[in-house]
Amino acid sequence: MRLIVSEFVTLDGVMEAPGHEEHRDGKNAWALQGSSEEQEQFKLEELAAASGFLLGRVTYQIFQAYWPTTSSENEFAETMNKLDKYVVSSTLRSVSWDNTRILRGSVADEVSEIKQRSEGELLVLGSADLVDELMEHDLVDEIRLMVFPIVLGSGKRLFLEGRDTSHLRLVGTRTFDTGVVLLTYQPAGTGPTSPYAERYAWTDEQISSFQAAQNADRVLASILFTDIVDSTGRAAAIGDRRWRQLLERHDRAAKTEVDRFHGRLVKTTGDGILATFETPTRALQCAFGLMRSVAESGLGIRAAVHTGEIDVGENDVGGIGVHIASRVLGIADESRVVVTRTVRELATGTDLVFTSLGSFDLRGVPGQWELFEASTATPGRS
Repeated sequence: MRLIVSEFVTLDGVMEAPGHEEHRDGKNAWALQGSSEEQEQFKLEELAAASGFLLGRVTYQIFQAYWPTTSSENEFAETMNKLDKYVVSSTLRSVSWDNTRILRGSVADEVSEIKQRSEGELLVLGSADLVDELMEHDLVDEIRLMVFPIVLGSGKRLFLEGRDTSHLRLVGTRTFDTGVVLLTYQPAGTGPTSPYAERYAWTDEQISSFQAAQNADRVLASILFTDIVDSTGRAAAIGDRRWRQLLERHDRAAKTEVDRFHGRLVKTTGDGILATFETPTRALQCAFGLMRSVAESGLGIRAAVHTGEIDVGENDVGGIGVHIASRVLGIADESRVVVTRTVRELATGTDLVFTSLGSFDLRGVPGQWELFEASTATPGRS
């Protein structure tokens, strides 16, 4: 049996919600809107050659909610409902779709056994996490990508960040009347070789020149990270509409406080902010001010401040200084501002109090880091 991964993807690699299932930003049905009878005929032929489906839990639940209740006169539905279906899940307890078997064991062992004892093609649709694991175990025989001429800008991507390099060879192309392109790949094993990799290798002088250009965008700054404590639990308790209102109030308060202390609001992080300041004292004052502002709305936040070098981009900042501040935030509790020793030594203000929390390992950062809880001695200011 051949295992075929067949996917709808956008030009920016998104595979989430090609149909009417929910997209996190409401950008669903992009594949349906860009389809034609020619494409539907191809998918019907693909189904006709299949002996069954292999799906991840989320994709299976989407299909299970739709296909069994679709008119039996729909050719797609008739085929989908009668084919064997295998769903990989350790949490799914039961299934109601006909001809379904749950695979709870090792993906490599279970899928290898199915491929050995069966004939035809086993189709994988959607299921990005499952695709990643199948590729890791070299279980994919072919990948078919129907690439739609749209840039979605957000959504889950088919090939997950951080996976190992996989080399593929193009074995087929087809263009549909809508501008959709079908690209068919098979595993290539080893990667290509070319004299150009060596011909255009960087010299030490070129590397030094590039590093010098990058260093021109490197500055010393105080980095402030905040986030709302237990945002998921609070959202569940008050409902989506009320939670969105609170987040909007939080974001307005954050912008006000950052502006008040002459900082740069780099970005919001969903339930927090990343901001930079010229001095650690201003970063601390902003953190205290934001805590007071959102407390009136019933929100509890935590904050972290570190002073160090950062790389400044057009719309973001990076570098080890940002990384350290992010790691320090993970140690802070609700209504607490945690800072590094650098901040303690540089911050000025008679009302600032620093209490040692001890030394910590910060994941991905060398050495031990002494951290402090920052507060203010002025009543009502901590």
